[in-house]
Amino acid sequence: MWSAVLWQSEHLHEVPALLVACGILDDPDQDPSRYASSIWPGIQNLLLAARAMGLGATPTTFVMQFRAEFEALLELPPRVAAYALIPVGFPLGRFGPLSRLPVEQLLQDDRWTGPVPEFAE
Repeated sequence: MWSAVLWQSEHLHEVPALLVACGILDDPDQDPSRYASSIWPGIQNLLLAARAMGLGATPTTFVMQFRAEFEALLELPPRVAAYALIPVGFPLGRFGPLSRLPVEQLLQDDRWTGPVPEFAE
């Protein structure tokens, strides 16, 4: 997975489409992270739609560490906050069925009782 992240960071300028997920704030002086739960379901739907169309897409929040500069570059109004940059393009490499861990290995009941799962690359 890390090699894919590095590749994307080096080739971001080649991506066919860069989408920016934004939210409209009630008060521009409030912390924008307060609204994140309203944005991420829409991002998830976008990712599912892209995959259904054979496109690769992945949200990245790396640019949010430079939120003020990024929003200024996009000329966003004061009440609009950026939450994620989503490159969308044509996958290079394996794009077949996804593998998921069984829910029994991920779901905990009342307290954490099992080991932390290892994720395959």
